Amino acid sequence: MLTALAFLSDIARYVIALLLLAASVGKLRSYGDFRGNLATSFGVAPAAATVAAPALVTAELLLAGWLLAGGTQLPMLLSLLLLSTLTAVLAWRYFTHSVVRCSCFGEAARPVSQYDLLRNVLAVGINGAYFALAQEAALPAATSVLAAGLAAIVCVAVISLHDIATLAKAG
Repeated sequence: MLTALAFLSDIARYVIALLLLAASVGKLRSYGDFRGNLATSFGVAPAAATVAAPALVTAELLLAGWLLAGGTQLPMLLSLLLLSTLTAVLAWRYFTHSVVRCSCFGEAARPVSQYDLLRNVLAVGINGAYFALAQEAALPAATSVLAAGLAAIVCVAVISLHDIATLAKAG
């Protein structure tokens, strides 16, 4: 039986999967800048950045794939740990350094803004909400496709939060 909680938890799972996929693709598209930003903005030694950069991209890709393949509790928990850690480090660097560039979704040249921090907090909140909503009932395929479509819309809005807020302030 389809319940609203099962539908919402499926949307949350797809949002996190798509966010992780978009983050990894964005990092790969500007990989050199991403690796460089690890060293310049986050104080990672250049030699360590050559290991950390592919490890982070790989972790994001693997978790996204696992979630899109139907993974639930464990990949969502690992995603929550990853997103929480990245958000905490990003917030710490944002508040302790004047300019931070993270290349979170490939935007290597633009410094992190308060809207980017809000985006990350929203992602962590969506990820955490999954556990409050989580249902073990399998949804029909058509319902899962609808959930994935709605999640794609949410994902684009969350990723574009900085641009949306900047345009809203200008208009």
